[in-house]
Amino acid sequence: MFTLPRQALASAGGFVGLVRADAISRLKRRLGERYRPDRGGIYDVFRETDGDDGTTGVPAVLVVGFRLKLIGSNPVAHWIFQRVCLLTTPFWSGFRGFRVKLWMVDQGKKNYLGIYQWAGEVEARTYAEALCRVLRALSTTGSVWYDLEPNQELDHYLALHAA
Repeated sequence: MFTLPRQALASAGGFVGLVRADAISRLKRRLGERYRPDRGGIYDVFRETDGDDGTTGVPAVLVVGFRLKLIGSNPVAHWIFQRVCLLTTPFWSGFRGFRVKLWMVDQGKKNYLGIYQWAGEVEARTYAEALCRVLRALSTTGSVWYDLEPNQELDHYLALHAA
């Protein structure tokens, strides 16, 4: 089992490979779309990142939610976070099997959500467990959660959860 710093460094190396292969991009196709996950809230997409490391596997959808403790409900802090979080891309997009991340916020409650497509349930769970360890240190107590839906395509999941 990798330690968290090793996982982040391995991801950064994978990110470099994605960039070199022109296999990662920021898209605008879903910006502003709204979704309602099973655990409640209405979330707006503010960024979309796609990648393809060539990993094959049965698709899985991962949904991760959290509420940042340091910025509370401060609108300026949220505006800054939604732009600066792009800098974290190398530390998660190079995880094996990453395909899509929708970066989302519930504008009323200031909770955040990531909806991901992964190639492989094991790969998605490995990433989710690493991410949640980091998020628990940065988020309000009890706000970090994830749901993993194996054998699920992102487009199907989004159609079922459109707000």
